[in-house]
Amino acid sequence: MPRARVRVASLLLLLLAHPGAAVEVRSAPGALHGFPSMSDARGTVIADGELSQERRGDRLVVRARWVFRDGRRAEETDTFRTGTELVQERFAWVETLRGEEQRRFEVDFGGGAARSSVRRGGRVEREEEKLDLPPGRSFAGYGAALAVSQLPLEPGDEAELSFVAFTPRPRVVTLAVRHEAEEDVRAAGRRIACDRFTLHPKLPLPVRPFVHAPDAHLWFTRSAPRALVRAEQELVAKDDPRVVIDVIPRGAVQARSTGRRAPDPR
Repeated sequence: MPRARVRVASLLLLLLAHPGAAVEVRSAPGALHGFPSMSDARGTVIADGELSQERRGDRLVVRARWVFRDGRRAEETDTFRTGTELVQERFAWVETLRGEEQRRFEVDFGGGAARSSVRRGGRVEREEEKLDLPPGRSFAGYGAALAVSQLPLEPGDEAELSFVAFTPRPRVVTLAVRHEAEEDVRAAGRRIACDRFTLHPKLPLPVRPFVHAPDAHLWFTRSAPRALVRAEQELVAKDDPRVVIDVIPRGAVQARSTGRRAPDPR
């Protein structure tokens, strides 16, 4: 793509309007501990995960740790304020291979600072942007799913969120969130009644021929409070491989004995 076109696309992406309404907390998120799995587009499990969600007063701290089949490890950390509105305060994704950091993506929502660093061969490419991130309307990573779970959308309804995307340079993109339909998800040999949501990046007409931004999809339990069952998206950055995250793990659970026994209750 010619450099002039890249500059035009970059400028227009930054000029996207922010949605106006903050996300209200309808069901207060609570503590949880789960072990999701991540699959590639063909359904092959590529990573085992561990997800924890912990409340600390009016703060919610979420950590997702992933161990990939190719030896990579990744950890996502998100912090939220959960009063009458859902406000994301921090996002971080750190990816390592054999102890060496490969990629890092971070957002400080309060200060509007977003950073990325990506190792390519023997050098590290770093980007930093100052972004306009209105509180309660701007999200990244797991924060997008948490925000969608709070939206009072009926089938066919739409809403908008601001999302920090990494290309790998940080940018603000408007997501059109649509409640598509009722759709059952098969998990662990059974069907779970779900609602499917589509997250569509809204790009201005001059940018569309040059920037490919695929939709993401989220499935939540149909009954309230909504709980995430499955997500289909790019891993972290725009050009990452497509992955499917299942809260109920796919495939066999890998268990290892620690050699320790549980205490005798007698």
